[in-house]
Amino acid sequence: MNAQVGEPVSHATFNQRSRDDCSKTTSQTAMAIRPGAVALWPSAAAGRRIWVLGITAAMLSFFRVTFRWASAALLVALSVVDVSPASAATAVHKKVYLLRGLTNVLSPGIDQLNEELHRRNVDVTIANHAFSDSLASEAIEGCKSGRFGSIVLVGHSLGASAAASMAEQLQRAGLHVALIVTIDPVTKIVVPSNVHLLRNYFLSSGVGTVVERSGQFHGTLQNVDMGKSEYGHVSLTTAPVVQNQALRDILTANSSCR
Repeated sequence: MNAQVGEPVSHATFNQRSRDDCSKTTSQTAMAIRPGAVALWPSAAAGRRIWVLGITAAMLSFFRVTFRWASAALLVALSVVDVSPASAATAVHKKVYLLRGLTNVLSPGIDQLNEELHRRNVDVTIANHAFSDSLASEAIEGCKSGRFGSIVLVGHSLGASAAASMAEQLQRAGLHVALIVTIDPVTKIVVPSNVHLLRNYFLSSGVGTVVERSGQFHGTLQNVDMGKSEYGHVSLTTAPVVQNQALRDILTANSSCR
C-alpha cells in the first residue's frame, strides 16, 4: 500500500515496501529478457558468425559444382584423345647409322650427310665400317626396348657392305630396316628380306657393284649406275644427285623396325 505524501513511515514499513519494489522490478526484468526475445534479436557477434557460416556454405557448394564440371570436362577430353598404336607410330624416333669406308677421309659425302642430318635434329651416329657389329647390337637393343622406332643405314665402299651386314643381324633378331643407302660398294651385297627400301649408287666403270635381292626380299631395290658421270669412287659420295636423294630418302623413311 502506498503512503500519502507527508505521512510518516516506520522503519519496518519502509523495508517491506523496498522488498515489494525489488520483487516487482525483478519480475519485469525477467519478462523483458525471455529466451524467445533473445532468439529473435541476436547480438552483433552472433550475427557475424551466422553471416560467415552462410558465405562459407555457399562457397563450398560453388566449389563442388565447379569440381564436378571440371571432372566431366576432363573425362570428355580424355575420351577423344587418340592413344592407339597407329597414332603413336606417327611419332617414330628414327635412328640413322652412317658408315665410312676403309679410311675415314675417303668418304667425304658421309660426313656431309652427317652435318645435314644434325642440322635437322635427326639422331645420327657416324663411324668407320669396322664398328658395324657393335652398332648392330646397339640398334637391336634400341629397337627391342622401344628407344628406336625406325632404322636407317648408309654406307660407302666397305661401309656399304657393313650396312648390309647390320641389316642381316637385325633380321636374325626379328627386326626390320626402313632404308639402306649404299654408295659404290666394292663387294657383293645381297639385300636381306627385312629391308623396306635399298637404293644403291654405283660406278659400273669402276670398282662398284650392283646389289642383288635375296629370294625372300619383297621390298624396293634400285641400282643407280653413275658410270657415265665424271665422278670417281670418292667424289661420288658428294655428288648432288646422291646427296639430295639420299637426304630425302632418310627424312621420309619411317617404317617400324619392330
